[in-house]
Amino acid sequence: MFRRSKALLLVAALLSSSLPGQSMTLALRKTFVEKYKDQVTITTTLRVDQHHQRPNDVDEDGDIHLAGRDSVILLPMVAEILNGRKERDTLDFLLSTTSGQKVETTGVWRLWFEHPGSEAQVQGKTVKKPTDSNPDHLFELHPLTKFGEFDCLNSFLPIVGDSGDTTEFRGYPATTTFPYYEARKVKISRSKTAIMLNSTRAFYNYTEFFIKLTQAPKDVGDGYLVAAKISDSKNFSEEILVPESKRMIFAKGSEPANKVKNLKVNSKLHVLGIPRVNLSEVFEKVNGLDVGEEQEIKLPYEMIIVAILK
Repeated sequence: MFRRSKALLLVAALLSSSLPGQSMTLALRKTFVEKYKDQVTITTTLRVDQHHQRPNDVDEDGDIHLAGRDSVILLPMVAEILNGRKERDTLDFLLSTTSGQKVETTGVWRLWFEHPGSEAQVQGKTVKKPTDSNPDHLFELHPLTKFGEFDCLNSFLPIVGDSGDTTEFRGYPATTTFPYYEARKVKISRSKTAIMLNSTRAFYNYTEFFIKLTQAPKDVGDGYLVAAKISDSKNFSEEILVPESKRMIFAKGSEPANKVKNLKVNSKLHVLGIPRVNLSEVFEKVNGLDVGEEQEIKLPYEMIIVAILK
């Protein structure tokens, strides 16, 4: 008990050190980061406390949001069903759930400082029951791959409206998003059992871009990790948006994963993706620090590929 109290005091001290402005700190268990840093998805039991009644409009993103408390992530969290208009059976099941009902849920894990709120978030601390479908949160399962007995992998397609509407949601242009992602900073530190990340609110969720593989896809069991260069055009013009290859995340069984798994180096794809913190790089960098030491670094990020575009 004494050791645990000392550890919590150290975490609290590190949490008090913040970037200037509206920044927020997240404390993750080191064992959690080590387990999931190179995985695509997380499976958990989710208590569904709040949810949408219908999908977002397509010009927003077309997602279905649900919020609750879970058995693995143990943080304020939101789960999102991609392409909600294609998931009518999943939505019908969601609408039939009662408040607090437990549902076995699998989704692509996503850490991003999009909805940080004002209070530090510590993994394992009691999570308050959310009062709406989009509470302050840093961690998501987005997109879901399975919700209860319903397979959501067929939602990993271009996001379109109702039947007959072929207009695709493309998110923000790469020339806007990637310079922004590249400029982001994060402060990292550690205790013996926890890893702390401190950053400011992040923007630009969905983005359209082109990738060119620099390594063959790596099968990690629940998906594929793919190193690729990024461009805003299929010709990969001389203008460089991102100086080095970035890791792309593909959920196994989805159309993007089926498309990429057998591709060779230099193959190109036109994709829709969303960013998440690259915890593999964070883990590597934070292990080079002493306990209690803090360092500001360029935010390591990777891209979840949710659709192959025309």
